[in-house]
Amino acid sequence: MGKNSRNMLLLVCLIVFIMSIGAIWILLESQGRVFAQGKEGERFVTKREFEQVLTLEERQPIYMKGPALTQIGVLESNQPVAVTGEDEAYYELRLGNMTAFVRKGQATVEKKKLSTLVHTERLAAVHTLQKTAVYEDADLQSSVILEMEEGYRYPVVREEEDWYTITIGERPGYISKQSVTLDEGLPVLLYHQVLPRELMSTMESTISLESFEQQMGYLADHHFETLTAHQLYDYLEGRLVVPSKAVLITFDDGLLSTKEYAYPILKQYGFSALQHIISSRTGRAQGAQLFDAEGPLQFFTAADLEKLADVFQFEAHTYELHSLNKVSGVGIALDRSKEEILLDLQQNIEQVPAAVSLAYPYGHYNEDFIAAAKEAGVLIGFTTTEGYANRKTSNYEVCRYGITEKKSFEQFVAYVLGDMTWP
Repeated sequence: MGKNSRNMLLLVCLIVFIMSIGAIWILLESQGRVFAQGKEGERFVTKREFEQVLTLEERQPIYMKGPALTQIGVLESNQPVAVTGEDEAYYELRLGNMTAFVRKGQATVEKKKLSTLVHTERLAAVHTLQKTAVYEDADLQSSVILEMEEGYRYPVVREEEDWYTITIGERPGYISKQSVTLDEGLPVLLYHQVLPRELMSTMESTISLESFEQQMGYLADHHFETLTAHQLYDYLEGRLVVPSKAVLITFDDGLLSTKEYAYPILKQYGFSALQHIISSRTGRAQGAQLFDAEGPLQFFTAADLEKLADVFQFEAHTYELHSLNKVSGVGIALDRSKEEILLDLQQNIEQVPAAVSLAYPYGHYNEDFIAAAKEAGVLIGFTTTEGYANRKTSNYEVCRYGITEKKSFEQFVAYVLGDMTWP
């Protein structure tokens, strides 16, 4: 066979191969099977049929529900999205794992096939620095599905090359990395003792009243919102869009000094805070206590838990496992079995039945402690490891930033602004 004949045969074979691939592609798409692939042949988009698919005739705001409805974006017209329910005024659809709402208006609802993700990942969130477009394809020339609002953290489920992927109404939407910044996580502040500087005898686990006032004033002046433990859990699970300026304030031990000095300041600014209670210590005093900064440590009483609930959300810190092994120097919980830890936590939670989180005593924990926390119904485990609360780690190994008089105001500001870096 001559050289030209061989080249012609190879060309014919190549054309047949390409046509075969095209036929398979069309067949897969027509059957509603996977048709898009990622790196190394990973398939991640498929066609699915939904009973209720909403298509707006005019773009409409999209809201999330809290104490009031908050606008978190605008859904574009002629962009079909699956809805999960409705009432008299709103359609319900999912943004990430969160239920979002679109006001009823000029629209059609019909049975229809949509492109959906085969699987999603526990990835991260992104900050919007301005109103930000979500595209129907990873292409700036493609149509826009949604416009996200400025100043929020939105959960994303994939990252590939120059794009993040979010899910809206069961559809994948694509966000250009150049239009957003990656969210490092939520700042979680950890306090213990608060005392006027003149009464301080140590800076260990203690911050001065003067520094605490300065820090809370900064949060108020810069319009930070304080979140609850349940809101943190929803954020970690991709069920909540969170403002960029959001922070959790936590206290460990239920020390009376925080009632005396922190509570009035928090209440003045309308802030809430978590207070992790060692419930075996709430019975040490009877009746009203006079605060004594020079005496032994004083703790909240059961009556205090009722009086201070307008500011503090009371959380778990064990019943009587808040001690150190004198030989090993680690928390005594690590010497206990999972069953013993569970019994202690159940007794602890009897006094704080609304608890969502647990602060590990001294930040010490192990697999048995985590297993007991899960069985006790706790959703979050707080450590003393410094960092941000994000989706990179388990919900039972959430980082915080310990604030004492040793930390400068500049360090505090860098942390709450998300500018702190960790080795």
